[in-house]
Amino acid sequence: MLKFIKKIAKKLIYGNQCDQDTFIQFLRSGGAKIGEDVNFFCLEKCQVDTLNLHLLEIGSHVNIVASTILTHDYSWSVIKNKYGEILGNQQPVKLCNNIFIGTGSLILGGSIIEDNVIIGAHSVVSGVCEHDSVYAGVPARRIMSLEEYKQKREARQITEAKTFVQKYIEAYGTEPDISKLHEYFYLFSNSENLNPAFEDKLKLNGNYEIAKKYLETYEPEFPNFDEFLKKAKESKLQ
Repeated sequence: MLKFIKKIAKKLIYGNQCDQDTFIQFLRSGGAKIGEDVNFFCLEKCQVDTLNLHLLEIGSHVNIVASTILTHDYSWSVIKNKYGEILGNQQPVKLCNNIFIGTGSLILGGSIIEDNVIIGAHSVVSGVCEHDSVYAGVPARRIMSLEEYKQKREARQITEAKTFVQKYIEAYGTEPDISKLHEYFYLFSNSENLNPAFEDKLKLNGNYEIAKKYLETYEPEFPNFDEFLKKAKESKLQ
């Protein structure tokens, strides 16, 4: 009963942004084209221009964190006040497939974000973001290829995972359970010793078969979780 009351209260407070399904259904009903596996994180802080939803297109496997998407610009009001002329500015926004938009970003009308793109937090996107790239800044600019970003992240995995373990022990006085390393399990797992706790991670983004196949030939840095944990505790923080 309490859960039901909370759900109703949330609906009254946040309206169409009370939950993911309701919000996406609302956007689609207004004319927006939206694919599968689209997620608005911190939904109450996300702002989507609802004036021209038919100008919004979002592909599949798109994750948006507390950001704003605009399809129009009211700056013409200044021109109207001075010259009396209305010069409309309503432009489509297209987010293609496999995109991550970091916290607090602003996507302006006329923007196109192509496939396989990461947008850094608090970026302002205007124009075209090319596929397989990482963009950041105000205005957002291409800072590296997706392959370069992948290599950068791979190089930091061991250090970050060890730091995570050490900080966990400092905070809680005990070793983390294997499930706590759900973002670093590639360091000590492959298809032969994969813990069931990580199956859900493999299923994210709808590419389970590709992820599973990758693990079949993957050689982890450590033979198992226990060996990783041992090394993590021995290492000093840098």
